[in-house]
Amino acid sequence: MKEKRFMSGTAFLFPAMHAQDPKTLGDFRLVARLGEGGMGQVFLALSPGGQPAAVKVIRSEFAQDAQFVRRFTQEVRTAQKVRGAHLAPLLDADPNDDRPWLATTYVAGPSLRDLVVNHGPLPTGQVMLLAFGITHALGDIHAANVVHRDLKPGNILLDETGVKVIDFGIVKSLTQSVTYSSHSTRVGTPLFMSPEQAMGRTVGPASDMFALGSTLYFLATASEAFAAENEWAVVHRVVADHPDLSRLASPLRRLITACLNKDPERRPTPQQVQAWCEQELGDALRPGAWMGITGARESIQQRTAALRAIALHGPSAPSTATSDRSGLDGGDEVRVSQDQNTTSSAPTEVLGSPKRTVQAPTRSRPARVGGIIAAHMTLILAAAGALIWAAFLPIMSEHWTDKSSGNQVAHVTVFFHLHDPWMPQIPIGVSGVESNWQLAPVGIFGTALTLVACALFLLTLSKNPEAKRVSEIAHAIYWCWIVIFAFFALFILPMTAGISIEDDNPAYEIRSVFMPGGWLMILANGLMAYAFQRTRGRIKKLLS
Repeated sequence: MKEKRFMSGTAFLFPAMHAQDPKTLGDFRLVARLGEGGMGQVFLALSPGGQPAAVKVIRSEFAQDAQFVRRFTQEVRTAQKVRGAHLAPLLDADPNDDRPWLATTYVAGPSLRDLVVNHGPLPTGQVMLLAFGITHALGDIHAANVVHRDLKPGNILLDETGVKVIDFGIVKSLTQSVTYSSHSTRVGTPLFMSPEQAMGRTVGPASDMFALGSTLYFLATASEAFAAENEWAVVHRVVADHPDLSRLASPLRRLITACLNKDPERRPTPQQVQAWCEQELGDALRPGAWMGITGARESIQQRTAALRAIALHGPSAPSTATSDRSGLDGGDEVRVSQDQNTTSSAPTEVLGSPKRTVQAPTRSRPARVGGIIAAHMTLILAAAGALIWAAFLPIMSEHWTDKSSGNQVAHVTVFFHLHDPWMPQIPIGVSGVESNWQLAPVGIFGTALTLVACALFLLTLSKNPEAKRVSEIAHAIYWCWIVIFAFFALFILPMTAGISIEDDNPAYEIRSVFMPGGWLMILANGLMAYAFQRTRGRIKKLLS
């Protein structure tokens, strides 16, 4: 158990300051390191009155960017208006310093990501309680006309008084302002983006509600709702896919479903979610309830004790001491945050314990999905090409022989007529004998329809129940057509090999022969069948 390793007698310690670190910034005395990100360092600091603060120091190269400084100043003014019981408020800032900085109230508690990584999924009641606090914070943020833009478990801390949302508005705006001049920054955290944010559109308060849905899913399952093998695949899932919510309890499933609506206009507001949570929680929504969340009490007490010690006795921890690092997010290296779970500049370990890397939760999406889709669609497109070629060539020929004389009395070449596919062929000229010309349009249209069904079969990979139903229908269409086409092919192939059969008119024998278009149609169906069976087997193996 990861959390037990922290509780086994080793006190929580903050990483010590480095020799080159600043000693003071404004009125704040820097006493320990909290982490380092793509835009700068984060320090634990004390105000003249002893109030702990998280001071974020921006890298000096960004201070040379005039656009950055203007944006920083504007966002600081905006953030100073944001106040609320579930927020870590901005205390002070200096955008014009050689290294711009800002200070927010330090929260002596773990991030929600810490709790889940260390203790596993949280019970439904605890997730609903956290949702109540998070939406309270979002309501205060939105009331100040600010959008968080990077809500996620690592940006939500928990202390004795409840959840505290950090990094609202400022850091994401600053990241955007330097995106074009720095290759070390990245806008947003894809796993918790809204569809409109992932597509680069203007985001509003509803974007934070989508991120809330993804966050609650993580708290309840210990896995990301839209996890995939790379960022592009994540963004695709955020925009087009739906997570599997079947294992969640009913009230939480309804809440997360509403938040994850792809249409921003149909997502609930923070106030609506608060009302739902109040109704579900009832008497459980009481003072001190936050300390009952799994792992919260021990983590908060450890951090509070470490903070008290450093305030009384000054920094004494060696540089190898660290806060709980198991809350690291992939993609957090660009976040300048008060959260002590940002990456450190050197490998760290917990005192008294062997060095060990704590893994983030295993992602639920198989890593080879992209390869399966690419191979399947390549084969389907090849089959479609063969079918299109077949439509311009003769499909088959039919020959009638008089049984009494052995002489051929009629011959017809069957084509597919694109402009009028159901137009009868030229009359044969023999009384009582009819051509099977209908086989050409039936073969072309049937194969085309089934190719579409085979492409839709890939929806088996989706977690959306409606998409899965479409894939089941596609599966049925495929098998129906394969049986029909196999009968058609097995009927004509022996005749192509030289066998004649009795016609409907017993005075004649008929022999049908596949021509180039017919062979291409067989090739198209063969490629399609191979693609279907290959993909079906790989998906079954992947999901087993």
